[in-house]
Amino acid sequence: MKTLEFSKLKKQLELINDTVSGDLYNLGDLFFEKIVSRLNEALGADYTFIGELSKDQSTIQTISLVNKNGLLDNFVYELKDTPCENVIGRAACSYAKNITKLFPKDQLLIDMSIEAYVGVPLYNSKKEPTGILVCLYENEIDDTFGIESILLIFASRASAELEHLKLYATLQNHKKMLEIKVEERTKLLNLKNNELELSNQKLSQTIQNLKTTQSKLIQSEKMASLGILTSGVAHEINNPLNYIKGSYIGLMNYFSCYSSNEKEKTDNLLKILNEGVKRISSIVTSLSLFSRDNDRMDEICDIHGALNNSLTMLENKIKHKVDIIKMYAAEKILIKGNSGKLHQVFLNVLSNALDSFDKDGQITINTYLDKNSVNIDIIDNGKGIDKEILNRITDPFFTTKPPGKGTGLGLSISLEIIKKHMGKFDINSSQKDGTKVSIVLPY
Repeated sequence: MKTLEFSKLKKQLELINDTVSGDLYNLGDLFFEKIVSRLNEALGADYTFIGELSKDQSTIQTISLVNKNGLLDNFVYELKDTPCENVIGRAACSYAKNITKLFPKDQLLIDMSIEAYVGVPLYNSKKEPTGILVCLYENEIDDTFGIESILLIFASRASAELEHLKLYATLQNHKKMLEIKVEERTKLLNLKNNELELSNQKLSQTIQNLKTTQSKLIQSEKMASLGILTSGVAHEINNPLNYIKGSYIGLMNYFSCYSSNEKEKTDNLLKILNEGVKRISSIVTSLSLFSRDNDRMDEICDIHGALNNSLTMLENKIKHKVDIIKMYAAEKILIKGNSGKLHQVFLNVLSNALDSFDKDGQITINTYLDKNSVNIDIIDNGKGIDKEILNRITDPFFTTKPPGKGTGLGLSISLEIIKKHMGKFDINSSQKDGTKVSIVLPY
């Protein structure tokens, strides 16, 4: 290997090691400046930039742009009739030469005297396009494959950091809104207390209503906090997962170009790696859907998808203990409602069903359409509920679980969520035959 090539390879390996080792974490906005500067040097580019996609997906706003002399001013870049248009939301794209001839309407490339181009897309954890990572060269280049592979590795890290910054901004906004809500609710609670002092006759009932409202508010804030925490966990999982994805793509491209001395073995290992990535992605998706916190009732909700996501969340409790029998309707069932809230209902009902077993058991999930309604039956053969308390189990704070194991709010909140969806929530149970929860929603 020539000395120049060895030096170039050494810089690239040092760059990858610096990022994977975590030295670039917690830099905030400086992270992007560090990344593009090191990439520009290691890959021998004349210009390197990271850009964020606009909401209407028509322009790119550069976050950090450098050339060989250092940091440059950021700018807004129209996507139409540019090579970046072929990268956003698609895949890596390279042009080893003649880039200005291929894109004659891209005046920026002409003004910068660019000859070669390598770009890779950025995606968030929901696989939505968010931006682009690009190297520009004033002269023709040879090793586009090697440049693409390294950019793909750093694109994963840049995507995660970009999403992290957006998540932090959302968290700060949520904090401000929460402070306003707490202040408003504190005033409301004080007003209620004053009213209680003037109304001795209804004192007992009013106090109970206040306690119920207060506990539900606390539960609601816990769910909001849990949503942010879950999103953060999903984000942190996506960091190493994106490294694995980038490495997997790099290995696939490498073996596609250069084959392998043990093709059967390497193909099998790549297949196992891909299955593992898919499995982790599925768990992260389930976490993201469960943690959604909004009051919208016009979302398109996939009933079967919500049930499957809830089962994924409970898989650790299900494994080696309970048989799940899915008797889903043949057709896909989509309704309008609040996807996050329906996830919460299904998770509560399935969790209660799992808690009803002392040993092994069986849960059957049956879905079907009936005229203008969707029917979901969740049936377990657990220990069931005593008929004397069956009509109280949806009351706030009522629970049959030992102290510390339940708040008594799960079924109460689930009932209210279904009512907001203009649906019905019924429970039938006996101590011999188990429990059947029937949910009916408008279709």
